[in-house]
Amino acid sequence: MTTFSPEDEQRSRETLKLLSELKEKTVLLSEHVESRKEALEEEIEESLHEAIQNARDSLERIQENIEPKLEKIIQGRLDVIRHQMDEMKFEAREMVQREIDKKSDALNQKILGALEGTIRKQVGQGMVELRAKLGDVVREEVQGSLKDIRETTRAGVAKVQQQVWITLGIAVLAGLGVLVLLWMR
Repeated sequence: MTTFSPEDEQRSRETLKLLSELKEKTVLLSEHVESRKEALEEEIEESLHEAIQNARDSLERIQENIEPKLEKIIQGRLDVIRHQMDEMKFEAREMVQREIDKKSDALNQKILGALEGTIRKQVGQGMVELRAKLGDVVREEVQGSLKDIRETTRAGVAKVQQQVWITLGIAVLAGLGVLVLLWMR
């Protein structure tokens, strides 16, 4: 058997003690890194939830802003239609009145019947045309508004993704820094 000198035994004890201390520090540091990692993960999750909620709130505000504008556009188009209808009715009445004044009662009755049919037909055609125009205008306005909402949502999602990557990068760098500090000791 090999016998060790008292100095060798002393050095071995010191080395063993040093290794024991290093092991304890490593365990403590590992626990600290793990708890910090969990805290960072919770912060990231909270940030994501907050960003998602902010995006939802933004969408709701955008929708609240669009509805009055859309209502105003529709009301404006309806006012234009009413005005055009009133003008058409007035012109038709004047035309009928002139014809009535020119003709006798019998002829006036025939003309009145024919003119009412024509007026209904013209009014019906005018309503169809105006509805088609109004539908196109409303469709364009809604599509433009939806495009703005999509762009805003995409920008918000991109920002949230960027924040997540930055946070993950910081967490990785912090972990690497801790490992480097441990290694340098």
